[in-house]
Amino acid sequence: MNDNVLPDSFDPIYFSAGSWDSRVAQWIDATKTQEFADGNEHAVRQAISDKDSGLVVVVNIGTHALLSLLPDGRYLNLYEKPAVGGERKEPSGDREFVDSAMGIHGKDVYFAALALGGCGIRFYGEFCLVLKLDQIDPDPQMFDRDSYDILLPPFTDLPDRQLLIQRLVGRWNADRYAMALMKVLPGLDHQHGLVTTGTVSEMVLKDQEYIEIHLHPARASKDEHPDRSRGGFGRHDIEELRESPDEVAVATRLRERSDDGLLLADVEYEWLLRRECVTRTVAAAKLPARVVTQHGRGYQWK
Repeated sequence: MNDNVLPDSFDPIYFSAGSWDSRVAQWIDATKTQEFADGNEHAVRQAISDKDSGLVVVVNIGTHALLSLLPDGRYLNLYEKPAVGGERKEPSGDREFVDSAMGIHGKDVYFAALALGGCGIRFYGEFCLVLKLDQIDPDPQMFDRDSYDILLPPFTDLPDRQLLIQRLVGRWNADRYAMALMKVLPGLDHQHGLVTTGTVSEMVLKDQEYIEIHLHPARASKDEHPDRSRGGFGRHDIEELRESPDEVAVATRLRERSDDGLLLADVEYEWLLRRECVTRTVAAAKLPARVVTQHGRGYQWK
């Protein structure tokens, strides 16, 4: 293998050395004979560029961390060794290796994900925070997948892992729409029907398959945001909190059982109490909160 090119087994469009916009153009040209390709491209572009419900940057957070963040705490990265649930967290060896390989100065970077709708990456916490990106980092770096993927094949099988990493990096201002299109369009069947907005949302961020955002708050003006010296970001950098209907339904059912005189398990009772504490804290912090569901060709916001 030539050190300047990837193996032939890699998709020549997706992993090309061209810009993300040029990759989208090549992909569209390659699928133009498929009956629903034009309609699907239009549907995806419309969904991701919608003024009110288009692409956003999110982080997920658990109950303990959210209660520490609101009303005037800070969202910290692992290098700052935050206390979560009474335990002091710090970066793993894998995290430090990945950051080094990615050229990331971990102490200054905060990881987030690109989203369209939904509730983010719930693996990291049941509460999804939508960020005011312009106040934190107006043009963050993007990576088209979870950066931990570079610890696995095919990254580890290449003589030059950096070449592949470089081809999967982009910037928010220049590349977010094209990267989202390349995340969604190759996964669609353009021969049988049109995609819905709900499907687009799910494909932009599905489980732990997502486009990673590397936030660098120091890029924001310290004159406008003097608390930047404290690291991370705070309440006033958050646009809204999103919750999944799954957790809300469970909480509602537990309250009903308790009101009916049925005993709850200790873990259920503790979970319910913490959620009720979050509800009060979010309200006191005047943070907008929504229960989000995906539905058909649009969203239901409740």
